[in-house]
Amino acid sequence: MAFENPRATPQVPAAAKSTSDPVILTRQTMRDGGSGSNTDIESSDPPRHTSHPRDGLAPWRWKAMICGNMLLSAIGGYDTSNVANIQVPIYQAFGHIELLPWVSLTYALSSVAVIPLVRKVIGLCNLKILALVSCVLASTGSALAGAAPNLECVIVGRVLMAVGSVAIYQTSLSYNVIFAYPSELALVQALVGVFFALGLISGPIIGGAFAENETATWRWAFFVVLPVTALAAFLLLFYPPFRMPTTKSTMTRVREVDWVGLVLWIGLFVLFGLGSISSGSAWAWDSGPSITIWVLFGVTLLVFAIQQRLNLFTVPERRAFPVFLLTKRAVALPSLCLMFTAIGYGTTLYYTPLYFAFTRGHDALGAALRLLPFIGVFIFMIFLSGGLLPVLRYYMPFYVAGAVFVLVGGGLQQTITPQTSEGTVMGLEAIVAAGFGLMWQTSLPISSIVLPPQERMDAVSLFAMAQLGGVSIGLALSGAVYQNVGFNLVKTAVADLGFSDHDIRELLSGADSPILTAGNQDLLALVVAAITKALLRCFYLTVAAGALCFIAACFMRFEALNFKKAVPGSKSSPATEK
Repeated sequence: MAFENPRATPQVPAAAKSTSDPVILTRQTMRDGGSGSNTDIESSDPPRHTSHPRDGLAPWRWKAMICGNMLLSAIGGYDTSNVANIQVPIYQAFGHIELLPWVSLTYALSSVAVIPLVRKVIGLCNLKILALVSCVLASTGSALAGAAPNLECVIVGRVLMAVGSVAIYQTSLSYNVIFAYPSELALVQALVGVFFALGLISGPIIGGAFAENETATWRWAFFVVLPVTALAAFLLLFYPPFRMPTTKSTMTRVREVDWVGLVLWIGLFVLFGLGSISSGSAWAWDSGPSITIWVLFGVTLLVFAIQQRLNLFTVPERRAFPVFLLTKRAVALPSLCLMFTAIGYGTTLYYTPLYFAFTRGHDALGAALRLLPFIGVFIFMIFLSGGLLPVLRYYMPFYVAGAVFVLVGGGLQQTITPQTSEGTVMGLEAIVAAGFGLMWQTSLPISSIVLPPQERMDAVSLFAMAQLGGVSIGLALSGAVYQNVGFNLVKTAVADLGFSDHDIRELLSGADSPILTAGNQDLLALVVAAITKALLRCFYLTVAAGALCFIAACFMRFEALNFKKAVPGSKSSPATEK
């Protein structure tokens, strides 16, 4: 499908032309800061007198793209968190409490593990076709998880959902970066962030509501996303096709992919998940399996770093990780803040409802509803930052203010006790959420302004790695803290009362453990106090995230960015103003 205005189509060499694509990009090699490392990624050809890809696109199609991207983001957020409140009924259906943590963590780990691979696929495929295929893959995973006859099938379904959803997310981000004008991108990204957040908060609420419905059951927490994904796929039909071709054949480009780096990257997150989930619960920390897993993780991390740094079995422009972006302060530091923000956000989203469940006795739905102040403030601050950034133009203050909010709110959370009022806890949620919202979506608009067009697809990949990777790391670390610290504290509280380790694991998972049904109120008070302490240890991650974000923000340049709308015939990468 071509642009309605033929003059808006960039001129390209005859060998690279394609009548079916509205925007044709060719591959050119760029020298990265004179360091001797080439960055061979798709870019506009020629760089002079280029028109913006949106020129000539019917306004209604752009609006359809925005609606589609918002809906796709909401689906991704929902899929991330829809199991938060249905793990107990899943355990009651299938047992295997030792596998239960994988139901939630598998999605996050799988998402970040395949991000570099998806980036390479984006360079090979038509974005529109890739997004449609990804919708089918995500829907297949949802159907498999919902109809699963055992826990293993639920986990496999979650993996398929993750791979499909992360491809959808990256393609929608890519469409935003390519087709939004610079003056619009911050607000467009804010919309994407808001709908991702709405999906995240609706996951526990909708999932919990289905879990408590004897007719629908927890399975509909997966099935309900199928018609929504079908609607998103329908909107994708109105997207303009977009491809970044080259004179090289497809097989040549496939062979040039950094397969060694991709395998090492995936292995890192598989080992990290195994180590964080199994150590202390399935295996003792000083056992052979635990030591082996963590040693393998460390070795794999070292090998990956060396392979990427020395370009082993690859060349600089085709590395799995966009290393060259880490040399650009305006890209690296906001991305680092995003990762820390995502760590704290994931921890708060998953473990705050447990506080209300154990201390107030709320059911899954009631506990999830206590997150509404958190998500409301979070969404408001995303919109605020997205609207103010192009106006104020200085990005450093957003990160300084956001870090202070997180640091103060996270610090005050450490004063929480089982007797703390619900209003106080929700107020502290709101303070933390204000900081998270300021830093959640701003890094990609910044990168899109300071980077030339040919590097922006790698910026999209880095953004997804930081955001989804941060959530994955946060869930893995907080899960390890909760399971290990919580187990030790509860075991001390119920010492010599005849409860087994399995009873304690059931209690921590939220199942009807014999400890809860014993009828001993004094014992119950001790157990609730122990679990509250374990949850506060999890929230140490929020404090650490705020502190690290503040340090990173202090090293950012105090510079103004030019978010002016790109016009035909002008370069599409405005320069910064010091």
